[in-house]
Amino acid sequence: MTMTMTMTMTMTMTMTMVRGPRGGIGGPPRPCELSRPLGLGPTRRSPREAVTVAPRAVATDLSLGPDGATLPVDQKAFMELVTAPSVAEAPAVFGKWGIVRIPSLLSPGEVDTLLREAREHGIRRTAFAQDSPSDRYTLWIAGDGMSDEQLATTKTIKERVPFIERAIFHGDESSWRPVCDGFGYPNLMLAEVVTAAPGGAPQGWHFDGEGITAQISLVPIGAMNGPTEIQPRPTPRAYMQWMKHLSNQPPGESQDEMAEVLSELTTEIKMMYDRLTMAHEFAWNTLRPILGNNVGVAKNIIEAGLTPPVVHMVADPGVLTLYDASMIHRGGQNRGTEERPILAVHINKENKHQRKQTRLREQSEGLGQVMSKAGVTKQQAAAAASKAAIPEFSFGKPSAAGAPNIAKVVPKKSKAKKAKFKGSVKSGAKKAGAKKKGGFGG
Repeated sequence: MTMTMTMTMTMTMTMTMVRGPRGGIGGPPRPCELSRPLGLGPTRRSPREAVTVAPRAVATDLSLGPDGATLPVDQKAFMELVTAPSVAEAPAVFGKWGIVRIPSLLSPGEVDTLLREAREHGIRRTAFAQDSPSDRYTLWIAGDGMSDEQLATTKTIKERVPFIERAIFHGDESSWRPVCDGFGYPNLMLAEVVTAAPGGAPQGWHFDGEGITAQISLVPIGAMNGPTEIQPRPTPRAYMQWMKHLSNQPPGESQDEMAEVLSELTTEIKMMYDRLTMAHEFAWNTLRPILGNNVGVAKNIIEAGLTPPVVHMVADPGVLTLYDASMIHRGGQNRGTEERPILAVHINKENKHQRKQTRLREQSEGLGQVMSKAGVTKQQAAAAASKAAIPEFSFGKPSAAGAPNIAKVVPKKSKAKKAKFKGSVKSGAKKAGAKKKGGFGG
């Protein structure tokens, strides 16, 4: 009786804390629209219409990874809820949760081949949100803004990895790319193998922008060797659009003013996101001792809207995971003795040429009055558009306490006061150097 009353009170208090007015603030980001406030409910929309995904029974022998048994009950339940048997069933699951896992996309032999060829021919870079390759490094494979060296690398990988179309590109009937196409994200922006080194520091908390991020595990990933940690709640769409909008602007007063507005917005978004995550953590800290290992009840609670505060994406080799790129995440610390590599692919809406055209259109049409006030000519705008004022993935770093901290974006040439962005991002000079790093991570 006491246990029942405790659980009832906890659930009532938790749902009161986390539920708010319909629609949240600013609206959530694509690839799929939430019909509830930010991160508070599982109901999403597919590319064309709302979908309802009934609770599914997941095979009891489905492995969560070599250390899966150590995961909390809420994470185990969530992993089962977001697992789809095949690529054909992935859109409905992704449309509901913003995450979907597909077992055995690649066979053990294919995993070994891809990893071997990436290590031999990939272009090595330091991973995003890491200071040293001794923590985490990437091996570049493909992207949409390729140099001659990168073109040669992609050509070699395609020649030596016969199943690469299924793993990364479109040219295979069992490819996962049509899932992204259906949600409005057809462009492969970046594909690389991200490797967490043994004993290295964890990655900074960040998000990858607007789009879908895909990961394929290339070794057994358990709780100890640095699985990707995801907070399964999207960042508001309005913030994503403002950040992209700012990156498209030419240097000048207007950009300074927008940077200040974005800084204030970032603070509000971060506070909301952190409080929501803390509320979920508080609730599950109370519920876990009551539930024990009752995954079925945990599923019901998650279906009701209380997602886990963080999910550690453990996986067997060859497992594909797709997640909303606006979700805050990081590559965890590898406390094992061997390297932990994954294939990471970022899919977005526009390729390099389309992004340039979008910048030019924004600068010459919708922003004409702002530009005129700032004294910016169309020629200056075009020149600025040919440069990336802000790296595509410069979105975050951990706070001193290790809590997520969405970085405030500061243009390299902005004159905004430093006080507005104190403690938020690295200097513009370091930003320029960040282009040599991998685009995101895991």
